[in-house]
Order: sequence, then structure tokens, then C-alpha cells
Amino acid sequence: MSTAHDAHGDAHGHGHHGSPFIAHHYDDALHQFDSGKLGIWLFLAQEVLFFSALFVAYVLYRVHHGEIYSYAHKYLDVKYGAINTGILIFSSLTAAWSVRCAQLGQKKGLILCIVVTIACAFGFLGIKYIEYSHKIHEQLLFGRYFDPCVSPGGNEFITKSNECPGTKGTPKWDFGAGKAVDGCFESGKIDQDAHTEGVQASCTVNEVKVQTSRGADGKVTETEVSKRPITEMCPVWTPGHHAEGGEGHGEGHGAHKFPCWKVSYQPAVCPDLTDATARARGAAGRPQVGILVEYGDHEERGHDIVIKADCKEAPKATEPADALADAEQKLVLGKSTVGESHEISAHEQHEIESMGPPPEHTNMFFTIYFAMTGLHGIHVIAGIIVFLWLLIRALKGHFTPDYFGPVDFGALYWHIVDLIWIFLFPLLYLIH
Repeated sequence: MSTAHDAHGDAHGHGHHGSPFIAHHYDDALHQFDSGKLGIWLFLAQEVLFFSALFVAYVLYRVHHGEIYSYAHKYLDVKYGAINTGILIFSSLTAAWSVRCAQLGQKKGLILCIVVTIACAFGFLGIKYIEYSHKIHEQLLFGRYFDPCVSPGGNEFITKSNECPGTKGTPKWDFGAGKAVDGCFESGKIDQDAHTEGVQASCTVNEVKVQTSRGADGKVTETEVSKRPITEMCPVWTPGHHAEGGEGHGEGHGAHKFPCWKVSYQPAVCPDLTDATARARGAAGRPQVGILVEYGDHEERGHDIVIKADCKEAPKATEPADALADAEQKLVLGKSTVGESHEISAHEQHEIESMGPPPEHTNMFFTIYFAMTGLHGIHVIAGIIVFLWLLIRALKGHFTPDYFGPVDFGALYWHIVDLIWIFLFPLLYLIH
């Protein structure tokens, strides 16, 4: 004898006998599907709130420190971000298509769509691995670990660790004291060429191989094993001109000669002189600089290699000429006495900005970047686990036109993951 409960199920065409996976406490398959749909939407709503805190942090720093976004986003590779965006959009299509195949009972199509979705997810993570590896290698990390080896324009920096591939600088950083204890020079004390854009200096630079030993009293001493003079100066970068051959930038006067040395300004390592001693010498506010050797390769050089430099002091300023005296001016017929002025274009301004040291708080950009993309990556991994579970069940033939809810719910979760990335891509990669 049939009951009213059974009749209700048959009226919907989805009785309990349509699929063994319809739980007994639901009236029918439709009741179970609607309940599951409400549950997944509530879950996705709290996921949006979960990410909202990070978006609020992004907005606050974007409003109050816009310069760090303008500078730091140039470190990100738009090409990789765009490829990942395309991958996720395509995976959303295959995820939605898998739902349709489940509804129509197309087992082969369902399995194919799930496999393609999983492959796209792994492709996304593979590209993120390439991006993360580059940032770890160049020390573009979050918080106090932000110690960039290069500027967004490719200009090598002195760093606190002094262990960047292909370079070695004079500064020695004391991580306990939080300051450079040696190797920084007061820029005003270095012989500079005021007629050349950038900083030039007259220094004797040597690469020294040292051997460290610890005495009975615990004091560490360094003994020079060998010394190699670095005589070549690296070309000075100017907007719109790049070195022909070799890495880095130059004035276009020919190929880089490696190894070469240059003066490098990185305020996070060699800060401005603002202490009482500096003010007493009249040097308050003047930047400190370090000497950086570029090798033209990408090899690591250990702690036994140090750079030592001896720089000449700047010559004394000459007495200013009489401003009221008549200056001799030679006139040439048909020749203008006023030279053409070059107005820096927006592109050149961006180039100049990308070559300079990072603004203060730039590390917060990468803190937000790794928090947002890292959390998103965790959700992608969770999505892979869900779709692998769906693939196993699809191979066993569990999904039918009466029972396809798990595929639908998994696809909805994947759509939210993709939608969050569609926001992250322009906010992190395409801003200025």
C-alpha cells in the first residue's frame, strides 16, 4: 500500500527509487537538490565575506599609499596574469558544461569536462608557481622579508642579505641592530660628476675572498685569501637608452663589460643621514650609498666573497662667479642661442620611476599580494580535491538526471573562485 509520502515523490517524478543517493529524510530528489543549493549559496556568501577583509585592506592602502601600487605592480608579469585569467574562464565553461552533461546522463561528456577542469586548475597553479619562484628568488616577499634584488626596470640594488645572484655590494647588514654597520658612503663625500644623470664616483673597488675564523674569545676575524680589482664602471642608465649586450641598462655606448661597479642608492639599506652626528657635520638629510658590483651572470656568490671600496671625497666647490658680470657670448649667424628643451614624456617618467628604489611601505603591497593570491590558491587546491572526488564518482556512474547536485554545487564553488580571480587580476596587475 502506497503512502502519501510516496505519492508526493512520484508526483514530482523523482521518487526515492530514482537514485540510491537520495537521502530518506527528503521528500524527493528535487527537495534534496534545493536544500543543497541553499546550503552551497550560504557557504559561498561567507567565502565572499572571508575575502572582503583583504579587499578592505587593499582599498585602505591603495587610498593612503597609492605610490607603492604604482611602483610595485610593475614587478608583476601581466602576461602570466592574463593567461591565468583565460585558463580560469575556460575552466568555468567546462565546469558548467559538466553540470549539463550530468543532467542529460552523458557519462563520457561529464568525465571529459571534469578532467579538463582539473587540468586547467593545475595549469593555473603551475603558472603561480613560476611567479612565486621568481619573487622568492628576487626577494620580493612580504613584510620584513621584502629585500628586492632589482627594481621593476631591472636596475640591480644593494640588499640587506647581500646575496642576490649576479651581484655583490659593500654594505654589511646587522640584522640584530637593524642597520648597515659597514660599506655605506655619504653621498656628499663621494667625488660625483654633476653633469651626468645618476651618481658617479671615483673609487677603488676590489673583490676580496676572505676566510673567517673564530678565536678562543669567540671573536670572528676575516683573513684575506685573494683580491681581484674591479676597474670597469657600469654604464649610467638614462631614459629610453638600454645597454646593447649584457643585462641591465646603459647609455647605449656599447656592450656592458663585466664585472663592473656602480653606486647604488637603496634607502632601506643605506638610509639618509639624520642622526645627531650627521647634523653636526652639516650632512643631515643626505643619502648614503653603497658600491655594487655587477657580474653579468646569475650565479650565487657566498659569504666568503666581499666587496671592498675606497672612494675619494668630493672636491671642494669652486668660488661662484660674479653673477652680475657680463658673460661673453659668441653669436653665430643663423644659429639659435637657445637650445631645445626636452620634455619628459609620461612613458619616460614611468621608466625613471621603475629604475629607482622602492617607496616606503612597498613591502605592504607584497603582503597584500601574497595574502590575496595565496588564499585564492588554497581555494583552487580545494577545488581540485572536490573535482577529483566528482571524477571518481562520475567514473562509478553515480550521477544521473535525477541526481546531479554535487556536480552543480562543485561548479558553483568553482565559479566563485574564478570570479574572485577576475577581480584580483586588474586590481593587482593592471593598476597604475
